[in-house]
Amino acid sequence: MAQSFPIVVNALRAAAEPTRFRLLALLRLGELTVGEICAVLGQSQPRISRHLKLLCDAGLLVRFREEHWVYYRVPLTGSGHELVAQLSELIATEDPVLQLDHRRMNKVLAERVTQVSRTATGASNATDMNAALAELDTVLLAELGKTPLGELLDIATGSGRMLRTLGPHAAHAVGIDISTEALRFARKQTYGAGLGHCVFRRGDMYELPFEDAAFDTVTLERVLVAAERVEDVLKEAARALRPTGRLCVVEDFELLAELVGKNPLAVLREWFERAGLTCERLRPVDTHGVHLIVALARKPAQLLANAA
Repeated sequence: MAQSFPIVVNALRAAAEPTRFRLLALLRLGELTVGEICAVLGQSQPRISRHLKLLCDAGLLVRFREEHWVYYRVPLTGSGHELVAQLSELIATEDPVLQLDHRRMNKVLAERVTQVSRTATGASNATDMNAALAELDTVLLAELGKTPLGELLDIATGSGRMLRTLGPHAAHAVGIDISTEALRFARKQTYGAGLGHCVFRRGDMYELPFEDAAFDTVTLERVLVAAERVEDVLKEAARALRPTGRLCVVEDFELLAELVGKNPLAVLREWFERAGLTCERLRPVDTHGVHLIVALARKPAQLLANAA
């Protein structure tokens, strides 16, 4: 599959660094989390995260979310897959560095299997997560449930959990998701809870199917770590908010730290500012081995300020 000159040059520049080339050789064999990659290569998380971002931007790696983890791997098809395959053929398979990486990867994967086995036979991660989500709901209601939420929008709603938690405090609520299967499940769960004023629609978080300033409250639960264009998601959320409207973001602290390679609290503030929002509060929720952040931001009352 032939590509344009700039795309190929950009991809080659991204690959032309020892650690990044090792990453391509490694992630051609399978998918790993940032923590697992750090264990294989013996390098710091911030450094690995920067390398991964460059390779993803060049189309040589893809990232995807599976439950509460974000994985990286070489694309299975397309120009990125073909280019990495061609580059890999230039290196001898018996190269000692790559062989060592391969052995370490096998060890990390074996440890992953062992950990999954422990989870299955011991305390359930699902039980811990459910307990953590119950604590999260308490925090959300304390932060948002004291006053009416007005028109509520939950972006990338998934199972509709946020609407079941906050919906009773909203005049009207909408959950959007790109997955029709997720929407069917969300409808069943939410309507079964007697929340008939909550509706679900298929929609893209990068291009919300709503007019400007349509909602008083917008929520994003564990969405940003899986988003390819985080700032675009936040700008769309800000566009949908009315002046003085509130945005509530819930994220996994550790996954966000893996993604950005630095203090996730500072990064959230930066993202809000770039989206034209004012960060009001960052509240940790640490319970049952789960570490979450509840971030609250508000859209400035620009029209009111100008009128004054």
